[in-house]
Amino acid sequence: MNKFYFEMTDTFGGESNYSWVKRFEVNAKSLHGALCKLSNETGFNFRFDGNRYNVKNAYICMFELDIESIEHYKFKTID
Repeated sequence: MNKFYFEMTDTFGGESNYSWVKRFEVNAKSLHGALCKLSNETGFNFRFDGNRYNVKNAYICMFELDIESIEHYKFKTID
């Protein structure tokens, strides 16, 4: 299993806003598997636009985090 890290936040004017943020650590075999688990957990459908994952019909976006940026955050773990 691999670990994937994501942060989800709201958007305003098409830009990420960070008035709230949720962070997830997902254990999965692949990125696709991690996104499926996250969709099941959150109830959202994600679409990748080349930079971030946007939630369909909502003002919410999600970013995949790299390993160097995670050391100061707490994550909700999804298995």
